[in-house]
Amino acid sequence: MSQKNGSVIDVFVAPKTFAFEKYTEKVLQTPDGAIQLRYPDATPQEIVALAEALKSKRATYLNQLSVREIVRTIGLAAEKWTDPHYHYRQVAEKYLPLMTGYDATQTTLELKQYMRLFREKELLRFVNSELANTGMAMDEFQPNLSGGFSKFYGPDLLFQIFSGNVPGVQIWTLIMGLLVKSAIIGKTSFAEPLMPVLFVKTLADVDPRLADVLAILPWSSQEVTLTKTAIQHAETVIVSGSEQTVTAVRDFVPATKQLIRYGYKIGVALVGRIALTADYYRQTAEKLVSDLGVYDQQACLAPQSVYIERGGQLSPGEFASVMATALDNYQHQYRQATLQPAEKLAINKLRQNALSEMINNQTTQMFSSREDLTWTVVYHDTPDFQASPLNRTVHVYAVDRLADVPNYIAPFKPYLQTAGLAVAPQALMTLARQLGEVGITRLCALGEMNHVSAAWHHDGGFNLLDLLRVVDIEANLDQYVERFDEDVE
Repeated sequence: MSQKNGSVIDVFVAPKTFAFEKYTEKVLQTPDGAIQLRYPDATPQEIVALAEALKSKRATYLNQLSVREIVRTIGLAAEKWTDPHYHYRQVAEKYLPLMTGYDATQTTLELKQYMRLFREKELLRFVNSELANTGMAMDEFQPNLSGGFSKFYGPDLLFQIFSGNVPGVQIWTLIMGLLVKSAIIGKTSFAEPLMPVLFVKTLADVDPRLADVLAILPWSSQEVTLTKTAIQHAETVIVSGSEQTVTAVRDFVPATKQLIRYGYKIGVALVGRIALTADYYRQTAEKLVSDLGVYDQQACLAPQSVYIERGGQLSPGEFASVMATALDNYQHQYRQATLQPAEKLAINKLRQNALSEMINNQTTQMFSSREDLTWTVVYHDTPDFQASPLNRTVHVYAVDRLADVPNYIAPFKPYLQTAGLAVAPQALMTLARQLGEVGITRLCALGEMNHVSAAWHHDGGFNLLDLLRVVDIEANLDQYVERFDEDVE
C-alpha cells in the first residue's frame, strides 16, 4: 500500500504495466485529522485502454487457469487476513474506521469473520453448490444429461459499481468475477474505496499475474462519461447501491449487455413466544440488538421492523423495553458512527411521528437515547410494517401469531431480503414457506442476520450461474463427426 507523507493513501490498483497520466487527491476529514486519498484522474480514453489491457491479460492467463487453481489462490490470499500482523489487515483496521466512522473494535471483529468466507474450503463449498465438480465445466466441456457436452463461459470483462456503505462488501462480487474467469474494472465509492484495493494487493502477494486482471479505482457518479465508457467495453455490468444509483446505471446499459442489480433491500426479524421465556429473553434481545447494531443497520441484511409474538412470559411491550436497555448497553460497547445531517433529520422525524402516534394511541411507546440519536425503539401494539431510517432505529410490532406476519410485509415484496428468526422448531418450515411466498429470500438465526454463509443466494439469485452462458455440443453432432473416423465401421 502506497502511503506517502504520513496519511496519503493510494485507493486504486491497476495492472503493473498500466499507468495513468494524471493523479489527484481528495482530502477526507476525520475526527483524528485529515486523510488524503490519491487516485487517477482517469479519462475515457484511459478507461478504453485499461479495458483492452485487462481483456488481454485475461485471455493469456486467467482463462488458462482451472477454477480449482483460482480458488486455491484466493484462499491463500484470504488466509493472510487471518493473521493480525498482516500489513494490509493492519492498514484496513487503522483507516476503515476513520473513513467510514464505524466503531474500530466492531470493524475489526466483522472483518475477521467476513474474510474467512473466502478461505479455500469455503470457496470450494460455494463453487460446488452452484456449479458442482469444482466448476470443471468452466474449464472443459463436460458430459451432460442429454448425451452431449456443455461448457460454461463467463464475461470477458465485468464492470462492477460498488457500494460504499459496508466495509469489504465489494470483495464478494469481485471474487465472483474471478471464479467465472472474468477481468474486472471496479468503480468504488469515496465512502469506502479501500478494502477492494487492499484485497487485490493481497492477491498480488500470492499471484501477481492474477491480480493483473483487476483494476479498482474511484470516480464521482457525476462523471457519467467514464461510467458509460466502462459499460460500453464490458460484457456484463454489476451495480450495487441505492435505488437511485441502480436506476441511473440501468438507463446507461443497452439491452445487448447483461445487467445484474443489487439495490435497496429490507430485513425483518420475527421473535416467537418460545424465545421470550425467563431462560431466553435476555439472550434473544442481545442477538436482535447485534443484528441492529452491526454497521448501524447500513447493510441490506439488517432488520428494520421486528415482530414479537404475544403469549410469552414477557409481553411484546416489555420485550421492547428490554431491547432498549440492550441497545443502550451496545452503544457503550460499540459506538455509533457520526450521523450526517440528513440522517439526523430522518431520525428526528421518526421520533416526532412516534410522539404524535402516542398522543392518539396510548399503546404506542417510544424508547430512545436521551441526549442524542444513537438508538430508537418504537413499539406498536397494532401490527404493520414501516421502513427505518437505519442507524440503530427500529419499529417493533406485537402480533398474535407469527403466521400473520407475511400479510403485513407482502406489499413490500420487491424489497424484502433477510428474515432473522427465533421460533419454535415445529413452526420453522411452515413459516419459511409463507415468508418465501411474499419475497423473503434468506432466513437465518437471530443474531446472524449480518453474517451470510459461503453458499448463500444473493437476493434469491445465483452468484455464479447468473454470470455464465452455456455452450452445448449436442449428441447428434458428437455422433455425426464419428462417421468421419476412418477406423469406425
